Amino acid sequence: MHPVDLIRDSSIVVRQKFKFNGVPDAIISPQGKRRSIMNDFKSLKPISVYSTKQAVDDGFLIQVDQKISKEAGIRHPVYLTRSVWDKYVEVPIGMEGYQDQGGRLWDVLFMFAYFARKESSSHLLFKLLVQLPDTGDWEQNEKVTDRSNRLLREVTLKGLITARDFDDPSPAIFIMKPSED
Repeated sequence: MHPVDLIRDSSIVVRQKFKFNGVPDAIISPQGKRRSIMNDFKSLKPISVYSTKQAVDDGFLIQVDQKISKEAGIRHPVYLTRSVWDKYVEVPIGMEGYQDQGGRLWDVLFMFAYFARKESSSHLLFKLLVQLPDTGDWEQNEKVTDRSNRLLREVTLKGLITARDFDDPSPAIFIMKPSED
């Protein structure tokens, strides 16, 4: 049977015979020999690799101190993108007197941990309230919670639990804006 016919024919007999669950794991040659698709990619080399360590060194990712993340109930290393750190963790100008960076970081980590306990996926969208000056820099992931107080925004962030790096498969958490990858 030709591989194209395998894709077209979704009968139970074909799926059982070739263990076909929507994506073929092998190509069947006209002679009936099974050949793994993954063998086709063994000779390919990556064009470039940008590691988590390089991103931290370049300032695109901020690694959270594990002591702080463990206090929030997170046992894996946590990284925040520079845009999340700059907008939601750094204290905005004019709010230095009654806000601090540690408290704002705690809010991000605690709300991630709170929503993560209810989720079984490695991809999580979570919400938190953040005070920001109303300077017209609203983004798609922000909305006003109370029309009488435009300083308080409900912010949606994205958390991903994935391998720490391409050569380190241990889990890590990456917190970013929903539009970031």
